[in-house]
Amino acid sequence: MDFSKLRHRIIFLKPAQGRVKNGMNENVPVWAPFQPVNGKLEEDIYVTEDDRAFGTLMTDGGQLYSYNLAVSEYAVWANVAPASGREYEEAQKLRAETTYKISTRYFPDVTSEMKILFGVQILDIISVLNIGEMNSELQIVAKERDRYGKEY
Repeated sequence: MDFSKLRHRIIFLKPAQGRVKNGMNENVPVWAPFQPVNGKLEEDIYVTEDDRAFGTLMTDGGQLYSYNLAVSEYAVWANVAPASGREYEEAQKLRAETTYKISTRYFPDVTSEMKILFGVQILDIISVLNIGEMNSELQIVAKERDRYGKEY
């Protein structure tokens, strides 16, 4: 693996046990930052989405959490490259979908049930490949979330 190509910072998100109530008093599933280096899941911080599906870090008390602080505590180095894009029609609307190829060093606890926070984008992990089964490099295929509020 060419570590000099790892120039992006990504944060892995894992489903958290706690639930948050939205403005209509409904339970909303939350995603907490996960630090794969030591397997630490932060239960006091979670990611919410605005109406454009951009991720925002919040604390349990409803306060905004600094993105720069989250990057310094939870982010890992990766290479994020768009692999393909397509447009399709659904319910008389044109929707766009972008697939990303993400390369990072090997972490044993990364699964396809997780998500990735890349800047403000939340990416759904489609597959996680241990390249050569040598436990040195992970190749992750992820897709950008639908910006129109499609169920996940």
